[in-house]
Formats: sequence, structure tokens, C-alpha cells
Amino acid sequence: KTVDTVSFGDVVSVVLPKTGFYIESGGQVSDTGYIKSLPLFSEKMGGAGGGQSWEIEVTDLRKPSTGIIVHVGEVVSGQPKVGDIAIAEVDMQRRHDIMRNHTATHLLHAALHQVLGNIARQAGSLVAPDRLRFDFTHPDAMTPEQIERVEKLVNDAVAADMAVTPKSKPREEAIKEGAMALFGEKYGETVRTLTIAPVGSSGSETLTEQEGKKRYSYELCGGTHLERTSDVGAFLITSEGSAAAGIRRIEAVTGRGAYELIARRFKAAKKAAALLSTTPEELPSKVEGLQDEVAELRKQLTALRRDSALSTFNLQLSTAQQVNGITLLAVEMPGLDKDALGKLADTFREKYPENGICVVASPAENNVVVMATVTQDLIQKGLKAGDLVGHISRQLGAGGGGAPHLAFGGGKDVGKVKDALTSVPKWLEEKTQ
Repeated sequence: KTVDTVSFGDVVSVVLPKTGFYIESGGQVSDTGYIKSLPLFSEKMGGAGGGQSWEIEVTDLRKPSTGIIVHVGEVVSGQPKVGDIAIAEVDMQRRHDIMRNHTATHLLHAALHQVLGNIARQAGSLVAPDRLRFDFTHPDAMTPEQIERVEKLVNDAVAADMAVTPKSKPREEAIKEGAMALFGEKYGETVRTLTIAPVGSSGSETLTEQEGKKRYSYELCGGTHLERTSDVGAFLITSEGSAAAGIRRIEAVTGRGAYELIARRFKAAKKAAALLSTTPEELPSKVEGLQDEVAELRKQLTALRRDSALSTFNLQLSTAQQVNGITLLAVEMPGLDKDALGKLADTFREKYPENGICVVASPAENNVVVMATVTQDLIQKGLKAGDLVGHISRQLGAGGGGAPHLAFGGGKDVGKVKDALTSVPKWLEEKTQ
């Protein structure tokens, strides 16, 4: 409801005759800041403030109808009154971060055209103080080389210290001149254009027609921007991925955000280099060497596990039981993969080429792998490894299958392994009655 005065802690919506706050539009987020009283000035001008100071923190903006901008915030001190003379103070540090990211978005768009061609057209964006997000049309993911080239082109444009010049003109004139417009966006008869180009040869930021051909970027845009590209600082792409079918998305940081990212990554690189007794520059080759060592050690460990499993399995062979004249071995051997279990199946069939069935369950921390093998003569009598694996795996909460002579399965219920193996003799008895 409309009120004449508010107090500390009240959440308010304030309308001013004029405002310098930018309201969210075209991908750029709204400004934040403060509305403050000018008590001495207000008192001299006959304002309602009565010489008292107050302050409202603005956290959001709304536009309920054309020509009306509402500042949404909270009273953080004093008692604001309708009719007080006040100043609308935008958070300029935050605004400047937004401006860096917005100007960088235009540089990014132009760089994408150079690397990917005109097929890369803007399909949406977000310009915030901490990052920028840019969606564009392209059928394929960008390669690492393309991403690096785009990033370099943008940073080259930043270093070139080009002028960023806004200008209002008739829409048709701007389009005729080649200004890029966002597809689906509605524009009035008069539009605001933004040109990024080298400074004119005379030192003027107004380019001649010939110099205009050298412009880096020319788009329709109503957002806030820097005056020079050099104010962007550094530009770093943090990710490139899919946003939708045929739409790619790039996220990036600039200025203070880019510095903070560089500092974090450099600190991490120095720490990793110290742990590996090397320098940050030599870190990649050091890691590659360690990866090779780890791969070799894994091979050796796998071989040792297989040898150990085979040795243990050979001892287990003597514990095989007889069920209706069939040799059955059902054992539990933890920590084995399918390759190792396949080797055990071969070993069993060498020991028992006929009239034999073997089941090995190999539990790990969160799952169980089960292998079953059946000799050829029993397969002809209707006994199949896939059926046996299915019988066990269902008790473990999953399933499995495979060829009649060799099948794999498993589940996640590690606690039921012993009961599942104990059920195998009864399953075999029923199958051979």
C-alpha cells in the first residue's frame, strides 16, 4: 500500500522522478545501491526531511508499466518520507564489473565470428558483476584450439585500447550500416548502437567512413558499457558447453573476477608443484610422468592380484562338492574384476573339462560381481551359466547373463553373498532331478 513514511527494517518500493539505476534488460542484470537523504539541502529547499538523515538499500528494480521504475529495498537507517530530497546512488564498483562483462560480451561475439563464422549468432546472454554467459548458434562443440583462439582475440582487442562509442540513430539506418540485432528482440524506431573500433587517425573517436570499416564490433545495445576496451582488464573463458540443441554456451570472467581466478589457479599450481618438487612450468610433464608410473604400477598390481587369486583358487578347487554326480564349486573371492574371473573360469574348465559347474562371487565395497561357468556336456543337458548367474544376481538385487558356458552378473546387496552362494546346490538339485 502507499504510505507517507517508513521506518528502519521496512521493505519498501520507491518511485523517484529520475533514476540512474539500470533495470534488468537485454541480459544485463539490474543495478543495486542506495537511496540517501540530503538533509541540509532538503531543509533549505523546504523538503519534508526536516534535516534528518536516512538510507534505503536498493536490492532490486521493477518496471510495472511503461515509464515507471520501482526501486525495491530495505530501510537501513532513519525514517524516509514522501517528498524528501534524496540522491540515488548506484553501487559503482558493481556497475563497473557489469560494464566490463558487457563490453567483453560484444568482443566475444565478434571473436566468435572470426573463428567460427557468421553462423555463430547470439542466442541469449547474461551480464552479471561476477561473470558473463553467452549463448550462440553452432552445431558442434568448439575444439580446445578454437576456444584458445577466441580467448586470445578478445584479449588482443582489450589490449588494443579501442574506443567504445554509443550512438542513437534510426533503426533502419543502423541495420543498413550492418549493426547486429538480437533475433526475436523488439526494437523501436530509434535505437542505440554500440561501436567498438580503433581511435580515429586524428585522435578523434569519430571515425571517417574508411576508418569505420576497421570497426571491431557494431551492435544494437541499450546496456551500460566501458569507454575503452582496455578497462576490461583480463578475459578468461571458464567453460564451453551445450545449452540446447544447436546452441552452445560460453561462460567467462573479466577484470577483478579474472584476476581472482588467475590468483587461485596460480596458487594451486604452485602448491601442486611444491608437492611434486618441481616448478609450475614443469608441472604438466611431471604429471604425465607420474601418470605413466601409476599406469605401470596398476598393471603390476593387476597381475599380482590375478596370480594371487589363481593361487587361492587352485586351493579352492579341492573343496568342490558333488551334487547329483556333478562337480560344483561355489566360492567367494573379493576384489576381482571380470577379466580375473574369466581366468578362473578357464582354470576350472581345465581341471574339470566335463561334468563341472563353477560359481565365483567377488564382493567389493558397494557391489558384487558374479561369474558362472558350465562345461559343454552339461550345457547339452540344459544347464546354462546365464540361468545360474540370474538366480544368484536376483538375490543380490540385480541381474546378469551371457553365453551358456560363461556368464556374468552381480548386484549391490553385498550382505547377501553368502546366502546366495549357499542356495546354488539346491538350485542345481532342482535342475537335475
